[in-house]
Amino acid sequence: MYNNTDIMSENHNYIKTVAIKGLWGKYDLEWHLNPDVNILSGINGSGKSTVIRSLVEILRSKELPPQIRGVIEEIDVIFENGEMLVSGGGNKLSDYSIDVVSTFDNRMKELEAMQRLSDGFVRTELDWELYMVQRRYMSYQLEQSRNMIHLLQSRAPQEELDKITGHRTLFFDMMDKLFAQTGSVIDRESDEICFYKGKQKISVYMLSSGEKQLLLILTTVLTQDYKPYILLMDEPEISLHFDWQGTLIENIRTLNPNVQLIMSTHSPAVIMKGWLGHVTEMSDIVIKERAE
Repeated sequence: MYNNTDIMSENHNYIKTVAIKGLWGKYDLEWHLNPDVNILSGINGSGKSTVIRSLVEILRSKELPPQIRGVIEEIDVIFENGEMLVSGGGNKLSDYSIDVVSTFDNRMKELEAMQRLSDGFVRTELDWELYMVQRRYMSYQLEQSRNMIHLLQSRAPQEELDKITGHRTLFFDMMDKLFAQTGSVIDRESDEICFYKGKQKISVYMLSSGEKQLLLILTTVLTQDYKPYILLMDEPEISLHFDWQGTLIENIRTLNPNVQLIMSTHSPAVIMKGWLGHVTEMSDIVIKERAE
């Protein structure tokens, strides 16, 4: 079996510091990040989701939309290589890779168009995220097949072939173990992700909200194929079974130990298995409180 702990990469561009000025016009924040796991915690209304959303927007578009600018004045992101991404613009950066996983199962706003595109399966935002990650999984499968053919043609050693098959097997075994109590078993022969419940074959859209959510997170991590990248999530524990919350970070890191995980959470279960030292309270990153 492929040992994924042996491939920690030096070719990365993780975030070192996030600095926010003028949260609600009152607070200046500075959050120093670890290269592996970062968990932002705080009471409702403390601003942790705003911090995550602001970071998502600046990383995705390199600027802040008006709705975020109404909540914060400025955000600066400093990477480990010394480069900076600032909300004021003029950014010239090396490439960095990010994923943003949204697990809020809200009704789709443009439902009719999305249903036509997805053959009628998509009904919620979570369904749409699953639809998109299915496309990504198929691309991942295709790339893995190409790699396998190349290795076979070049008569590569069996160890190299096992590196390709081992990653998917790890994912399949993980999903079967996690879904054992629900009776869902992943179909290991399908080009798309689908499951069996007993003898009935079911699509991902027929899973429960919690199953969909967990599948979305772990498939997203799988398809990065051990590459160093940044994963952002806001309260990913929503709808997850308590046991799944407790193993979430471990499973993410098992599928890709090169991910820099940045997330917010309310759940003690998410951090109770060894991640307490990676938790930062919102109150701890306030470096200045402006006078009223």
